[in-house]
Amino acid sequence: MDIKPLILVKFLYSSLSGGYRRLYEVLRLGKSEGIDYIVLTDTESCRNAVEIFPNFMEILQEYKVYKCDSQRRENLNFGLKQVATFKGIIHLASFISRVARKEDADLIVSPNERTQDVLACFLASIFCSKPWTAIFQPTTDLLQPSCSIGSITPLNILSHISQKTSAKNMSFLSKIGLGIDLLCLLRTSEKTILLTVSGSVVEDFKSLNPRIKFLTITPGNGIDLSKISGQLPEAFDYHGIFFARLIPEKGLFDLVKIWKLVVKKLPNAKLAVCGIPENAEIVKGFLEEISRHNLDGNIEFLGHQDETKLFGDVKRSYLTVYPSYVDSFSLVTLESLACGTPVVAYDIPAIRYNFGKCEAVFRSPVGDKADMARNIQFLLGNKDLRTKFSKEARKYSTNYDWRNVIKTEKKAYFKVIEYFRSREN
Repeated sequence: MDIKPLILVKFLYSSLSGGYRRLYEVLRLGKSEGIDYIVLTDTESCRNAVEIFPNFMEILQEYKVYKCDSQRRENLNFGLKQVATFKGIIHLASFISRVARKEDADLIVSPNERTQDVLACFLASIFCSKPWTAIFQPTTDLLQPSCSIGSITPLNILSHISQKTSAKNMSFLSKIGLGIDLLCLLRTSEKTILLTVSGSVVEDFKSLNPRIKFLTITPGNGIDLSKISGQLPEAFDYHGIFFARLIPEKGLFDLVKIWKLVVKKLPNAKLAVCGIPENAEIVKGFLEEISRHNLDGNIEFLGHQDETKLFGDVKRSYLTVYPSYVDSFSLVTLESLACGTPVVAYDIPAIRYNFGKCEAVFRSPVGDKADMARNIQFLLGNKDLRTKFSKEARKYSTNYDWRNVIKTEKKAYFKVIEYFRSREN
């Protein structure tokens, strides 16, 4: 049975992320699986998407597309910015509801957990009496539980935010704004069944707000194995590789300390670091840390790589080092496994839920750099096991075909619609 959801497509940045990759694949394959999307987007999102995925506009031609460009709100003070944000949400919600009624949409979908988008979809649902949902795949530590803090309330929200790495340099007013934003998101999320790509998200949100209902899409993410050869490399260029967003939450600065411990035992060990430099100051600080620890000859910064070059480098690395503190699924881990490269990662819920049964993923306690280094040293000291782990990695990745993701997502859409119908009866 076909379904016609209205989906809010926003690419706020022109740099690749797991969420953007997933949205692209959902749109690319949706039509062939009986999902006739009504796409609501804007000019800037299209421009950013094309920089990441050159054939994006060709994919949009498969669907009905509506554009809703928002006004820029630069250089506003805190109060005026909040008012402008609220006006923008109402404007977007009104536009969504009009399009949903005109096209007789079955469902309204936000493919992300951004508060403004979730609120707009929720309000549009009220305006046009259509079911709605959002797909949660958070990559911010703000949406992870805090130690010693239970459910988030107005009384403890600032304590929660103050514990987070991403907010430590923010002003008090900015933290208040984040608090209002988060409380709105958590309260609005109670009004539907949310979809998510991993059980780890469900676990985290049970602590933040146990009243939120989730349906986990399994598999929640995919990989195009046709782009990656299953043949084992004849030689290796690197002992380890890191490829992810170049931010502290992904363990960027942990890499230096971990690799310093590895080099103590294996002086010639070489680590490649790939990723898009989103923040020049963070990258500068990372390179300075490499020099400060005398690791210039052991850590090679490659920066941004195109997909073909990146997968080639991953295949020709003995292992992937991934000390991330924040993930909803970890597409990095899946891509590494598809390349036949074992992974050493922190045992965060996203890794445990999605890759806990894979022998090619070695998990260390979160933040335990010494244990991470020991796992790396074990793998590098037993290179004869590389073939075994490569086969296990590749085999495990075959479970994550994009078409299976789309089929499961379609079933999830129908379940959300059934939930709304049951509430009406």
